[in-house]
Amino acid sequence: MQLHPLFMYRILLFLFLLSAACNQSTEQKEIHVVPVSDKKQKAKQKDYPSVRSSAKLFKQKHITSDSFEIMFSRFIVDSITPYWYGTKWNFYGATEEPNKGTIACGYFVTTVLRDAGLNINRIKLAQVASEEMIKTVCIRKSIKRYSNTPMQTFINELLQLENGLYVVGLDFHTGFIYCNNKELYFIHASYQTPQMVIKQNAMESSIIASSKYKVIGKVNLRL
Repeated sequence: MQLHPLFMYRILLFLFLLSAACNQSTEQKEIHVVPVSDKKQKAKQKDYPSVRSSAKLFKQKHITSDSFEIMFSRFIVDSITPYWYGTKWNFYGATEEPNKGTIACGYFVTTVLRDAGLNINRIKLAQVASEEMIKTVCIRKSIKRYSNTPMQTFINELLQLENGLYVVGLDFHTGFIYCNNKELYFIHASYQTPQMVIKQNAMESSIIASSKYKVIGKVNLRL
């Protein structure tokens, strides 16, 4: 009997994450998380629907603006993703509400992009390999692939990117890379401790460093 490739991919991903979790029990590495104010944390569930509506209005209002991509990227990072910080990660997590239930890495990316007003199928894209997702939600000519590239070399490449929001696909993980005036942030539903949605300095991410294959593309915010 021949197993479906997607089924095999999920089995391999589960085994990888299980192995990563076991390794953490013997060797904990501190993750420096960008702090979020208590006020922002407390406002999450109540205000999130209005933030989604604001994102769609923002997109419609600025769709012809030359600076639209930079402004909208900043809006997503400053006004949408902070509501998700602290939401618990789970391999099967698929919640649509911040801090209610759990979220997997792929679902985090697609849910944020959908809530920002992009016309995508969040469930379908969350379940495919991250490179396939990137081909769908990112500008094709911006997509770059790296194989067995040293971490510092990869970071140096990222530092050359234009400001904006990117999706990064790793061996068994995905998330956002936000480039802002040579500052690089990795925003993702982390399977490592503390196993939640976090924003961290991309240069300090052991998840990025340990991935042998990396693919990155700039989000097509006009979808």
